[in-house]
Amino acid sequence: MLKLLKAKTSHPKKIVLKISDLTYLKSHGVPLKELLEGQELVDPIQVNKHKISPVTRYGVNGNIYMEKEWSVHKGNQRVKAAIQLGYTHIEAIVINE
Repeated sequence: MLKLLKAKTSHPKKIVLKISDLTYLKSHGVPLKELLEGQELVDPIQVNKHKISPVTRYGVNGNIYMEKEWSVHKGNQRVKAAIQLGYTHIEAIVINE
C-alpha cells in the first residue's frame, strides 16, 4: 500500500520515490520534530541520482555492497520522520540531472 508524504511547495520537477530505495544518514540527527507533531512537509527532499555499477562491489568483511540509485542530499530528518509516521513514499527533487 502506498502512503505518500506530499510536500506543500510545488516544483515542476518533483517526483515520488519509495523511501526504501533511498540511501540516507540513519545515524545523523533526529527525525524532524515539526512533522512528528503533525505539521505539513513544506519542501520536498533533495536527492542525487546515481548510476549503479554493473560489476559486483564488496564492502566490509567481503559482504556485497548494495548500491541504491538515490541518495538524500538534503532532508535526512524529513525521511526519518516519514518512516516513523508510517509513510512508504516521499516527494523529492533530483538535483544532479
